[in-house]
Amino acid sequence: MQIKIFLIGLLIGSSYLIGDIIYRAYIKRHKELNDVIRILEIIRMDLAFGLYTLEEIFYRASLKNEYCLSSFFGNMHDDLFKEDGRPLEEILNHNIVDLKNKTNLQDKEIDEIKKLILTLGQSNVDSQERLIDLTCDNLKQLTNDSKDEILKKGALYKKLITAIGICIGIILI
Repeated sequence: MQIKIFLIGLLIGSSYLIGDIIYRAYIKRHKELNDVIRILEIIRMDLAFGLYTLEEIFYRASLKNEYCLSSFFGNMHDDLFKEDGRPLEEILNHNIVDLKNKTNLQDKEIDEIKKLILTLGQSNVDSQERLIDLTCDNLKQLTNDSKDEILKKGALYKKLITAIGICIGIILI
């Protein structure tokens, strides 16, 4: 009987932890979106105050190790530095795969980043700054959406999975 109660307690505890992991994934995505906005603002400042090449901008962005995109921009810098004749889009597509695997960013956020990077260097500095501002505005809206998801979906999954664990525990008794 004691083993059965122990296993039911373990089941309930495990279900709570699973719900908590899902909840934390929503929180991590929200933080990563804020990181993207901050690093884009740094890139905008670099464009405004210095005449940096795309390679140098990516390098400067990669120095911000506290942000989730630092390794992505570091890889972009390294690939551009190699000068092996690959176009920017091919380099970007290669590195986007790593970005998808290492972050909780969704496809719509990654597409915003991809569109922005592909258009950098295509026009004058003012146009690029406006484009970065527009991308930041779009990402801020997605940040608001992610905050709502934390409050609604994250908390719901946390409670729902815990309740399911309790129900299974009751059934097993």
